[in-house]
Amino acid sequence: MIPVYVLNLARSPERRAFMAEGLARAGVTPEFVAAVDGRACRSARPPRALSAAETALILSHRKAWRRFLRGPGELAVVLEDDAHVGEGFAALLSADWRGLNFDLVKLETLSHRAWIARSGPSIAGRSLRRLGAEHLASAGYLISRAGAHKVLTATRALAEPVDHSLFGRDAIFERRVRVYQLFPAIVVQDNLLPDAAARRGIATTLHESDRLALAATAKRSKPRGLQRLAREARRLFEQMRRVLRLGPTMRRQRVPFR
Repeated sequence: MIPVYVLNLARSPERRAFMAEGLARAGVTPEFVAAVDGRACRSARPPRALSAAETALILSHRKAWRRFLRGPGELAVVLEDDAHVGEGFAALLSADWRGLNFDLVKLETLSHRAWIARSGPSIAGRSLRRLGAEHLASAGYLISRAGAHKVLTATRALAEPVDHSLFGRDAIFERRVRVYQLFPAIVVQDNLLPDAAARRGIATTLHESDRLALAATAKRSKPRGLQRLAREARRLFEQMRRVLRLGPTMRRQRVPFR
């Protein structure tokens, strides 16, 4: 079975218990990776403007990738500690992935519309759809050895949030990494779980502490006047590029969780 690495802060034993319980129900025994605490990190300086917590999150994912590469396996799953897994998770980990060429498979959904291929190979009762543009968040993904080497190089400078390096515009639309989207998704963060009654009310501590400060900085730097018009023109141009490149083989649709 493909190993599962769960990022968890030492000061969050309740999240460790939550993940251990959920994965045990799915028939999976995870390996916990001690996440880097944002309290021990400095915020990045402009122009990167990463918070200390975002820096810690990148470093935490890098720890998981390095641990994976030290082992013999060809694939690994990385989860953050506020993730729910759907039905058939163990079967997915035990499926035959040979012959599939990818750097990452995004197991998670944000329930937003994303550019994905209209069809793709089947695996464990689901399909793999090539991802054509950004679909952010990093709470659950499958990574290959080649992919781990790529993202370790891409994140060395700590220049952007980790989900941008994995599933952001430059990574996906500019084709720096080869990524599939699992459809339907099998991972969802607790706050996005469709079944409201099953939510545990846990917001991950890995990247939550500096959101308000970052939002205030973004608001102050929001373009106005001619700068705003130029930004809107660039946005429209980008949308046209996507439709022309992706439209023939892909479509924008919501990725369900199951």
